[in-house]
Amino acid sequence: MSNGAASQVESNHAIYLKQYKAEAERDHKGEVALMVDGEIRDFFPTASAAYTAGHDQYGLGNFSIHEIGADPIGLGAQTLALL
Repeated sequence: MSNGAASQVESNHAIYLKQYKAEAERDHKGEVALMVDGEIRDFFPTASAAYTAGHDQYGLGNFSIHEIGADPIGLGAQTLALL
């Protein structure tokens, strides 16, 4: 991942959590948000559809996608086995 891609992902994620999360989870739970430069540009039914649209419209590294309402994955005891 290039530095541009990493910065888009990190900055968009922080902005998503602060500005968009509550409304998105209320109105678009289960969908995927396509974000560019801190703004949600569109919602898609799947991560694949969001990725394809982002890649085609903005180019690799210039967007990020966010699954709305996805629960964090807990690995539990398996995490210790990986260390």
